[in-house]
Amino acid sequence: MDEVKNKFRESMSRLATGVTIVMTEIEGRPWGLTVSACCSISMEPPLILISLATQAASTQAIINNQRFSVSVLAEDQIEVARSGAKAGAPKFFEEFSESKGSFNYDVKNALANVHCRVEQTVTAGDHTIFIGFVEDVILGESKSPLLHFNRQFGEFNTAVRN
Repeated sequence: MDEVKNKFRESMSRLATGVTIVMTEIEGRPWGLTVSACCSISMEPPLILISLATQAASTQAIINNQRFSVSVLAEDQIEVARSGAKAGAPKFFEEFSESKGSFNYDVKNALANVHCRVEQTVTAGDHTIFIGFVEDVILGESKSPLLHFNRQFGEFNTAVRN
């Protein structure tokens, strides 16, 4: 089974994904976690899905607060992504965020900030899946996204190859 897990982990590293910061509030302060497991699941009603390690501090905070925000990062926000990805380190995010009230935070200069209330929580293996009802969306400047591929952050090359 370890071989399957290792190959599965490697296969998922080969899936290019957008990079998001999931934000909530811990101890009255903004807390941000870098997440690639995020997707829209419905437009009517507007629902978004995030998946977090069940043992992550963010998971318990979202359960307690019943609110979270998802910020879609731009290609020039690698420092923000790295700050939210530091294993075992506190992820207080005052430097990168601004409060919109009621546990809603925006990452400054993000492509988009999506404010949600928890609609449903599902435990799946070692992760907790949150389905969020989208209450508000703040759109930022339209520019290239930050991507995660092969365990590295990078940008989208718009050049077309024939």
